[in-house]
Amino acid sequence: MARITFTTMYDTTMRYLQRNGNNLNKLQEQIASESKINRPSDNPVGFTNGLNYGTILNALGQQKINMDDGEIYMTVMETTHNSINNVFTRCQELAVQASNDTETHQNRLYTNMEIRELLEHMVSLAQTQHKDNYIFSGKWTNMPPYEIKAGQAELRLNASNASIPLNPAGYNPTDPNSTYFDPASPVTINITDSNYWDQNAVPPDNPDAQRIIPGSIQLNGLMEKPNRYADLPEGHPDSISSSHPDYLNSDYEVDYVNGTITLISDKAKALFYDTTTGDAIETIKRDNAGNPVLDNTGSTIRIFDGNSVPAISFDYVYRNSIDMSGEILREIDTGITMKINANPDDLFGKNNEMDAFKEIISFMQGLWHNDQPQINRSIEHLNNGRERNLEQQAIEGARLNRLATVYDRNMDLTTANTDVKSRIEDVDLADALTQFALADAVYNASLQAAARLMQRSLMDYL
Repeated sequence: MARITFTTMYDTTMRYLQRNGNNLNKLQEQIASESKINRPSDNPVGFTNGLNYGTILNALGQQKINMDDGEIYMTVMETTHNSINNVFTRCQELAVQASNDTETHQNRLYTNMEIRELLEHMVSLAQTQHKDNYIFSGKWTNMPPYEIKAGQAELRLNASNASIPLNPAGYNPTDPNSTYFDPASPVTINITDSNYWDQNAVPPDNPDAQRIIPGSIQLNGLMEKPNRYADLPEGHPDSISSSHPDYLNSDYEVDYVNGTITLISDKAKALFYDTTTGDAIETIKRDNAGNPVLDNTGSTIRIFDGNSVPAISFDYVYRNSIDMSGEILREIDTGITMKINANPDDLFGKNNEMDAFKEIISFMQGLWHNDQPQINRSIEHLNNGRERNLEQQAIEGARLNRLATVYDRNMDLTTANTDVKSRIEDVDLADALTQFALADAVYNASLQAAARLMQRSLMDYL
């Protein structure tokens, strides 16, 4: 028969007091945290599963954030597409109206003023931003894709009109570089913006001034072709030619779309060429450090001497020389990304081709030159720009629909995984409170029993 000693009773009492206290503390912790698993030892398997479901929910949450941002981004684009479509629609309406045989040049000039406002609005649409980032610049979101610049003309000599001798004896019609200056023929010169040094170009250079806004370029002392009031009869009070016979003969013509100026009169040619020798008044182009600038073939670039020829100022739509074809992606599902931006080449058109701004400026040029055939051609050009925008708008709409479908799936998965994680980790407060009340009663009873036992001493057993 075992002997019960005071020490044995004390140890047994303290062991069960500790156990009951731990049960009470665990239930109290579960009620306070509303979680059944507060440390790995509470339920190692459940703890691991809870971490896995937590990782899934974190990924789903981030994907939801990505989709929310992508939806806002594409909604901004959708609004911009609508505005671009309105611009082209209005331009087409005005083009149809201006193509009428009864339209006078003056009325077409008034129309040109409205088109200029639409052109500036189109540039502002191309500069649409989301969170201070340009949405039509590819990955170069800190740089506008298009902007209107105030340029200063640097008239650059082409291979077809540089250092041209007057004597055609050495001219070889089979050699494209073998040409001569013919005083009887017009001379075409490229217009380059000398105000802006484009560091992004390869090699860095002054940009060609394409997309010049009609009416913004003037060559002092010379008359542009055609006469602004060519449709008015001689003697009409609004006709400049009635009081200035010299204006009957044009001195130069500007291709506003491609950025060239063609010298027509001897007066204009004399500003750029020595008509005695046939040599161009030229100088070697130099960079900011004074070094000669070379073209892609390694040859020096020659421009007209700015000290000898008049300066030409103008406004033009500058297309950024950076590569704007980059894609902006958002992860919408595990390992699945979706493009949310539009390639500006697909929306506005490719550089050096008939892009959206050239299409509008071509129409403006027809109005400015009172060129009805060009106005008629512009109707088709403007329609091409509108269809290009509608195509991109349809693509964005399809992406938005896909995004909505994936978003709904994300919400369903989030609900399902949250429910499973809750069943593993979350505590049933009603059950926990019931168990807590029972554990509290057991613990208090243990304390009372221990208190009565601890009152006894060795004298009680003598």
